[in-house]
Amino acid sequence: MSKSTDTKTPVTIDGKSMELVPPPAKIDLKSIDDVRLEMARVYRQMKSGEIETSDGTKLVYVLGQIGKMIEVHDIEKRIELLEAGETGSTRKLEPLKDDDFLG
Repeated sequence: MSKSTDTKTPVTIDGKSMELVPPPAKIDLKSIDDVRLEMARVYRQMKSGEIETSDGTKLVYVLGQIGKMIEVHDIEKRIELLEAGETGSTRKLEPLKDDDFLG
């Protein structure tokens, strides 16, 4: 079998209007502020009726869990710095990478 060089973008079809819906943009969730902004966006979508409240609630729950993992990651890095004797350091924490939550 030969592999096709054409890459196709996934397409979603709206179940009500049967119109094509573009795929959602990639969302950066690497900081607490990123998570906060995304939670606010989901809240506004629920408030305007763009998404169902039950769906938005689930999304906000997952975002909260991601936020907790970011906090734990930051605390873990701070503890590592303290244990390494760098208590007087003003060095910033490393930004999260996509693989940080995947193992």
